[in-house]
Amino acid sequence: MSHGFFPPYFVWWHIPVIFLAGLIGESYGCIIGGGSILLLATQNFIGVPLKSAVAINNAAALGTEFGILSETHRYVIKNKRIVLLMMLPITLGGAIGTRLLLVLSPEVIKLLIIAAVLALLIYTYAGKNRTSSRKVAKPHYTMLYVFLFLTGLYSNFVSLGGGTFSKLAIISVLGLTFIQGQGLSAAVSLPARIYSLVVTSIAGLIVWPYLITFWVSTYIAGKYSTKFVKHVPDKFLKAALTLVCIIFIFYLLFVY
Repeated sequence: MSHGFFPPYFVWWHIPVIFLAGLIGESYGCIIGGGSILLLATQNFIGVPLKSAVAINNAAALGTEFGILSETHRYVIKNKRIVLLMMLPITLGGAIGTRLLLVLSPEVIKLLIIAAVLALLIYTYAGKNRTSSRKVAKPHYTMLYVFLFLTGLYSNFVSLGGGTFSKLAIISVLGLTFIQGQGLSAAVSLPARIYSLVVTSIAGLIVWPYLITFWVSTYIAGKYSTKFVKHVPDKFLKAALTLVCIIFIFYLLFVY
């Protein structure tokens, strides 16, 4: 599908609607996850075709991630080695997921991610608590890398919930605080997001007035939600993140 800068269904009142959806969706999405559902639903409401909506959703997350990194960049830079290692599987998965978005149905990937999230939730609550990434055994890193690969694959293919899943994986496996996991998750996702943006824009799936509006609102949401979340106890955030993951599983099984 290809169209000009302004597609046939574009009208100017879409811009404030898109802005509010990005601001509201990613404000709570940064805290408990699931903001991408509102972004996708809003695009469907104003007539954006599904493949374009998925591509725009994925690219809009760049605004959120840069907003998060504006508040967490010191911790990310301090841990740049693990960030670079985690970028590899999620970027590889994202590259494959972007290609699949152009040609395939998401059913198989959906089932894979459901299985992976269930395994992660079992691991999170059945395993022992960890407080330092230096104490994490190699098999646990292997699990993290496999999960990040599947998350990148899923996120660039379907877009809903990828950031939530990767955040919970990083927090659980590395034993980090919520805000630390938030920063690392945002950093490791950037290459896959940028690759998806390049490929889907070449394919004509990006509606630039909508995406630029999303970037403004999601950056604001990412920055100020991260400021707020620093003052919320980790146990509540982790519980909320887990609940959102469970809701996503039901959503993928019975709605999507």
